[in-house]
Amino acid sequence: MEISVLLSVYNGEKWIYDSIQSVLNQTFTNFEFIIINDGSTDETKNIIEKFLVQDKRIRLINQPNLGLTPSLNNGLKIAKGKWIARIDCDDIALPERLERQYIYGEKTNACLIGCQSKIIDKNSKTINFVKVPTTHKKLVRNLKSQKKFFSHSSAFFKKEIVIREGGYRRALIKSQDYDLWLRLSEVGTICCINYIGVMIREHEDRISSSSFGLEQRIYAHCANISYLIRNKERHINDPLEGANNLLLEEFIKFVTDKLEKKSILDFYKKLYLYKKKKFKNNFNKNCKLIIIICSDIKFIYFLINWLIFGDFISQTIYKEWTMRKNIQTL
Repeated sequence: MEISVLLSVYNGEKWIYDSIQSVLNQTFTNFEFIIINDGSTDETKNIIEKFLVQDKRIRLINQPNLGLTPSLNNGLKIAKGKWIARIDCDDIALPERLERQYIYGEKTNACLIGCQSKIIDKNSKTINFVKVPTTHKKLVRNLKSQKKFFSHSSAFFKKEIVIREGGYRRALIKSQDYDLWLRLSEVGTICCINYIGVMIREHEDRISSSSFGLEQRIYAHCANISYLIRNKERHINDPLEGANNLLLEEFIKFVTDKLEKKSILDFYKKLYLYKKKKFKNNFNKNCKLIIIICSDIKFIYFLINWLIFGDFISQTIYKEWTMRKNIQTL
């Protein structure tokens, strides 16, 4: 088996039909399709079962609701493929996606391969195109600054390496993919093919859209600070690694408190609201909207820094955390 396509779904009845169909219509056919039904209470299970009798490549796993991270790790454990291709239940894979990523992966020494994507709305109308870098160096730069990167639904990676590196870390409820990509970038080559292989659906029910996307942001900063600790502070334990729940809770609370006290969470909330309300192709109206939503000069300063540098705060919090840990060990 060359490829295991991995999909985890919880109450995805609105979109899952199109997502499954897009995988089954791939030009590359030598794959298994693992679908984790994570305790859905809507019609998701019935929709999957209709496909199940039509295509033997589908492996349906029904389980109680565990959440995305443990569900994906369960899928990794049973996957038979050399490569894992991720897809979310509300996204769509274009027909040549698996074929192109597989050919590229077999020709190179990459451990993680993404592809370009376009954003669609709930009615499948194209909203935007997302162009991300293709080389390891530029992708790592964007990872560390939390700038544009390929979507989780476009990820194609070597199962053996991901299993060896511990899979998706259970400490992260969200941004578990971002954390994994950072860790993979430390041990292998990551890249992205110049092909639009997925359509990412924007809608209010997306996991990343809940609570203004703040929880996603918090866990992303935790992952980035963890990355900095691993690479710069060999004498300090990675707070996201291992079974030390007290350290984990302390770390997440520390990061959350710092982001709140430095007004970064408020900035992210305003940025989220701006993105929801901004006008398409109207620079003047969008400038006025920014002024209305982010009237405080501090937030304009944050916005400029964010646009230029991306993540401009993780370095600061990382230094404050390491100082705290160094003092505790004295």
